[in-house]
Amino acid sequence: MKTVLNAAAAVLLLAAAATADAHELFITLKPAPSGSREQVVVVNNGTFHQSAAVVRKDRIRDLTLHQGGVASKPELTTWTEEGDQSRLTIKPGATGTFMVGLSSKRSSSTRTAKEFAEYLAIEDLPDTLATFDASKYPKGVTYGYMKHARAIGQAGSDLTGDFAATLGYPLEIRLDRNPGSVRVGERITLQLLHEGVPVPGLRVYVGAAAHAPAAGGHDGATLMRTDAKGQASFEVTTPGTWYIHANRMVPSTEAGFDFLSDRASLTFDIGRPERSN
Repeated sequence: MKTVLNAAAAVLLLAAAATADAHELFITLKPAPSGSREQVVVVNNGTFHQSAAVVRKDRIRDLTLHQGGVASKPELTTWTEEGDQSRLTIKPGATGTFMVGLSSKRSSSTRTAKEFAEYLAIEDLPDTLATFDASKYPKGVTYGYMKHARAIGQAGSDLTGDFAATLGYPLEIRLDRNPGSVRVGERITLQLLHEGVPVPGLRVYVGAAAHAPAAGGHDGATLMRTDAKGQASFEVTTPGTWYIHANRMVPSTEAGFDFLSDRASLTFDIGRPERSN
């Protein structure tokens, strides 16, 4: 009994130390200094508030700009890597809501069964950990993971349906309302979709830039769980930039992998003036 308790305590300690090791992918939009329609896409690989590692250009699987009902593929020629953060510049149209998406290539890793269990605890995946049977993996666990970040932006005052666009990423977060029409005190419903199918019972975090960063790797965001329709709703309590993120780690049916993970995030602004034209 003492050995089991010690092992559990060790896992909890590892999880508590995970803040600096959290590696979610987020993108936020900032007007370019030139004052033109250009937008700087800031890429954080860590938490919403702080990037822990740079994302290299050669690791990008897809970059999409969706506006006016049309998806385009901006060039990566403006991609820069400075310190632990990456940036690039895009130029959306003069008016309308737009969506920017960034998806990484799949990475893979192999760990012992014990190390994988500790990894699940650190990455805050208790549902996967609860059903993980280490005895089935005497040769270790090989898992693959991808990250998919999307951001909703606004040019001018014309609110369009591009906020709900699908970019074809394996895991996507969608909103039921254009955030440009939402005011503080109102509610938004989110939905998690995997390959276009609602994901029920998935843990999802919702937070705002105005919320002070906190220990635990989630920047003080609120933990929610999706319902049978893959949905969850929350109240908008402050203006500014909001973010949502989730991690779906499941046993794999694909040869060469024991588990597959897709991480998804979505950022958007509430109560901000439209971007200048």
